[in-house]
Amino acid sequence: MVRTSALTAAILVGLAACGNGEPPPPPADAPDQPAAAPGELSMPAWMDVDHDAETVSIHLVAGETSANNYWNFNGIYGGDGQVTVPVGYEVTITLTNEDPAMGHSVGVGALEASYPNQFAEVVPIFDGAVTSNPRSMTESTLPGEEESITFVADQAGDFALICYVTGHAATGMWIPFTVSAEGEVGAHM
Repeated sequence: MVRTSALTAAILVGLAACGNGEPPPPPADAPDQPAAAPGELSMPAWMDVDHDAETVSIHLVAGETSANNYWNFNGIYGGDGQVTVPVGYEVTITLTNEDPAMGHSVGVGALEASYPNQFAEVVPIFDGAVTSNPRSMTESTLPGEEESITFVADQAGDFALICYVTGHAATGMWIPFTVSAEGEVGAHM
């Protein structure tokens, strides 16, 4: 009987702490602007657009977090998130490698349901849309290094930002990359 009374008391205290079904007040430091709703594009700090010049700058950090064994772009991997740029814009991607132990690359390739462990060859969708030595573990963008690529996103469609180093894309180091015919720009996080 003592166990039942203790359990009943704990449940009643828990319900009282929940505010009797009323929503909790917003946190004191809540932002003035609402966050983007799921499915809406937002403009992350690592992305910049100049509509007058028709340019987009994207700063990707390989290994920004330890997620997926550091095999991520800005903490995103495995097909999550999405980067969108307008068709016809010049895109500059700066890849900074913060992975403590592994080289990485980035290129714009076909969007696939899965990727091979090793790519036989790397042919980017757009001319210039791949970093140097993209398949090499020792000659790609190494820890502490930075490399930039610039290309014109001259065809609309759904593609992917892929790390071509052996095994990386196969284990999730890729994110969707859309070139929008409607002029959309931003990211889904």
